[in-house]
Amino acid sequence: MDKGKWKSPQAIIILAIVILLFLYIGIDIAKTRPAIKKDLREVKSEYVNLSEFLDKKIPEIDSTLRTQADQISKQSEDINSLNSKFRGLTSEK
Repeated sequence: MDKGKWKSPQAIIILAIVILLFLYIGIDIAKTRPAIKKDLREVKSEYVNLSEFLDKKIPEIDSTLRTQADQISKQSEDINSLNSKFRGLTSEK
């Protein structure tokens, strides 16, 4: 192997470019990591708030839907009763 080509100007330039590239990547990671951690904390906080809100609202929604289902069932019974009365009135004639 020729050790002279590793000390050539082209090799030194390429090595400098690679070192600068890794240095840039390291600095970029160090600068963006706090912002990412802050965003992550914010998302976790929003998730907790949403979870607490849904824990309160889902039972309310469920009870409302049950009440409406009961009302629909009662209305169905009332309609059937009215239909039978109507049939009784029309069949008497």
